[in-house]
Amino acid sequence: MWLYDFPMAVGLPLFIIFVVGISCGILLVLRKWVFRVAPQGEEWDRVLSYAVGAYGVFYGVTLALIAAAAYGNFTEVDGIVLEESSSLASLYRTAALLPEPQQDELQNQIVQYTRAVIDEDWPEQRQLRLPAESDANITGMQKAIDAVQPSSAVEVVYVQEALEQFRQLVHDRRDRIALTHLALPGVLWIVLGVGAVLNAVLIGLIEVRNLRIHLLMSGMLALFVALLLYAIAGFDHAYAGPIAVTPEYFQDLLDGLFTNEP
Repeated sequence: MWLYDFPMAVGLPLFIIFVVGISCGILLVLRKWVFRVAPQGEEWDRVLSYAVGAYGVFYGVTLALIAAAAYGNFTEVDGIVLEESSSLASLYRTAALLPEPQQDELQNQIVQYTRAVIDEDWPEQRQLRLPAESDANITGMQKAIDAVQPSSAVEVVYVQEALEQFRQLVHDRRDRIALTHLALPGVLWIVLGVGAVLNAVLIGLIEVRNLRIHLLMSGMLALFVALLLYAIAGFDHAYAGPIAVTPEYFQDLLDGLFTNEP
C-alpha cells in the first residue's frame, strides 16, 4: 500500500485530503441533480433521514469491529515479539551458568542473533518478506548447548534448562516470522471502501441550500472516516507502515542486559 511509503506526518494528511476531496467531489456532482429531482415537501428528507440513520449505524459498527480486529492483530504481534525477547534474556542468563567455553559461545551467538533480528530480519519483515538471515545463529546456539559436557548434577540441570529455554525461543521466533503476512482479508477492505463511498453519496443526497454548510458537514464526516481508515491500514500489517511494531525490545537487550552482564 502506498501509505506505507510515507511517515505518519506525511501520509496521514495526504490520506485525509484524498478522502475529503473525494467526498466533496461526490457532493458537488450530486448536488445539482438533487435540486433538480428532489420532490417538494418533506418526503425526500424523511426517507433520506431513515436511510442515513440506518446506514450510519451499520457502517459505524462495521468500522468499529474492523478497527478492533486490526488493533487486536497489532497487539498480538507486539506480544509475540516481547515473548521472543524475554526468551532471549532468559537463555542469556542461563548461559552464564554453563561451563566454558560453551558459556561464551552461547552468549556470543545470542548477541549476534539479536543484532541479526534488528539489522536483517526486521527490514525484511517491513517489506513483508520472510526473513532467514538469523537461522545460522539459531543453529550456533543449538550446537553450543549440545557441546556442553556436564560434570555435575547441577550442570545437568543447567543444560536441561538451557535446552528448554532454547526450544521456547525457537517457538517464539517461529511465531514472529509466521505473522509477517498477518492482515485483514481483502474482502473487508472492499467493505470499507464501498462503505466510505456510500457514506459520501448519502451525504451528497441531503438537500442543503447553503453550499458551504453542506461541504463543511461532508468534510467533517469524511475526516473522521479517513482517520479510522488510516488507523486500520496502519495496524493491518504489524511490521510495515507508519504504525508498526519495532525491534525496540531487542534493542533494549543490547543496550541493557547484554552490556551490563559479564
